[in-house]
Amino acid sequence: MTTGFLVVDKPAGITSHDVVAVLRAAIRIKKVGHTGTLDPFATGVLPLAIGPSTKLIQFLDESVKVYEGTVRLGQATDTGDPMGEVTEEASVAKLDFKHVQNILNGFCGERMQTPPAYSAIKVRGKPLYKYARAGESVEVPARKIRIDSVELLALRDAELDVRVTCGRGTYVRVLAEEIGVALGTCAHLSSLRRTRSGPFSLEHALTFEQLSLFAAGRDDWPAVLRPERGAPRLKWNEPAEIQKDIQSFMRGPESVLSHLPVLPLSAVDLESLLKRGQVFSVPESMPDGAHWVATSENSIVAVLRRDGPVGRVARMIVRG
Repeated sequence: MTTGFLVVDKPAGITSHDVVAVLRAAIRIKKVGHTGTLDPFATGVLPLAIGPSTKLIQFLDESVKVYEGTVRLGQATDTGDPMGEVTEEASVAKLDFKHVQNILNGFCGERMQTPPAYSAIKVRGKPLYKYARAGESVEVPARKIRIDSVELLALRDAELDVRVTCGRGTYVRVLAEEIGVALGTCAHLSSLRRTRSGPFSLEHALTFEQLSLFAAGRDDWPAVLRPERGAPRLKWNEPAEIQKDIQSFMRGPESVLSHLPVLPLSAVDLESLLKRGQVFSVPESMPDGAHWVATSENSIVAVLRRDGPVGRVARMIVRG
């Protein structure tokens, strides 16, 4: 295994970068990158690209994301999640399931949303959360987002369990706060789990317990994968053995780029493709700048891009 995509079920309490660091150490492959950050308190789908597949991240279609979370009513925090300090408390009226669902339906569609102060969006080259931690207020313009549905899964006295289907760039923390206001109180997002990101889902995700078993034969992953400072470090299995164990969780480019049109290549076309600077004919219906995949013997060998009247190689795919 030298290339491909892997979905990790990120546990709570660690960053997305921590997940990348653990996997790099386990399989001894430096080129590992994640396709979308999850907050430390959040869990669920974290897609990772391994080896040369990191160069294919830009071609993925992760325009649909699904989250399940709990909105805690009557209490707001400065971060909009359970990691922050409580900034406001308010009473919560008795709620009716049907009424709440009607309120949630009102958030669907394209709308503007202002990113939270505690986010990784950069202003003047610095993430917003660094300004927030320093007590500096920075004005950030609202951005257009898309929310396809907000489904009420359960209703308790001061908590709502919801499933949100949305486009990329949507902050569910901000949505939770807005839901609180719409219900006549304040709120924060007390838990969040991503169940889908484009073609990636929890169905075939690798858990940290499984990775811990592959690495050292035991499933208490904090002791195996993230030991505390000063704690003894357990002996791990050889990287090649761990790579073999996680192979069944890997997905190839054919699977995750299935949204792109396919152009089968003849032997002559393939030979031309391998020559730098070669161009190819493009279907007239394909818009300028569009991408498609070139295949040989049912395997993707390159991603091509329409550049005016011709097609050019956008990215070759190296097989390992």
